[in-house]
Amino acid sequence: MEKIVALVSDYGLKDHYVGTVHAVIKSTDPEIQIIDITHNVRPFDVVDGAVKLKWSYKYFPLGTVFLALVDPDPNAEPVIVSTERYFVVCPNNGIVSLMAEEEPIESVYLITADHYFLEGKGNFRGRNQLAPIAAELSRLQNPSHFGEKVEKNRLKLFKLPPNVRVSDNVVETIVLDVDSFGNVVLNLPVDKPVRSVEINGKRIEKFLSSFSGVQKGELFISINPEGYLQIVAYMTSAAALLGVKRGQKVRVEF
Repeated sequence: MEKIVALVSDYGLKDHYVGTVHAVIKSTDPEIQIIDITHNVRPFDVVDGAVKLKWSYKYFPLGTVFLALVDPDPNAEPVIVSTERYFVVCPNNGIVSLMAEEEPIESVYLITADHYFLEGKGNFRGRNQLAPIAAELSRLQNPSHFGEKVEKNRLKLFKLPPNVRVSDNVVETIVLDVDSFGNVVLNLPVDKPVRSVEINGKRIEKFLSSFSGVQKGELFISINPEGYLQIVAYMTSAAALLGVKRGQKVRVEF
């Protein structure tokens, strides 16, 4: 089995933080493959980190260790979350919530094996505590080496607002994400075209499966690569044109 550690963080790429996390993992075991999912989670935004983890985890091989380093609360306990196929090393702050809706949690371990931690290196637990644990876990594939098993209800999880069926053919949902292109991703998986989307008083009726023949700045509806409904403006930010942000309500007509 390949040893893989996959990183999600809000560290950005300007500073040295990501590089030193890589270095700690490689120092533990040079054979570990490190995959950077993203380091551009909005700073301190656990929900954004949870979305990025949700979009990505299912593409990874069995036994991958996800190292989720969005850590706004210094009092959040460091934990290992195990599913049937994967592990997540993270602060206990809800970042696994959306992944857990699709990939059921089997066990939770509170990390107590501090002899793996780096010493005397300042207040940077993503690098100094969680990175060496993730590296060792990728080798051993057994979280019981790193701490105490606790009840699954110890794990902090959040729920997004549920979709509401307004009528037989209308559903009210929310904006789940705005990606780097300004595409407005809704919290609504779909497998067929929809009739219209209404947000901020703007009604969009064009549904397209590709960008072929679309004019720059033209708004339309499509399905994102993960199967969720999205609003797109070709070569332009739909979010900026519509003045929307995550969490806003949207009406979808089928």
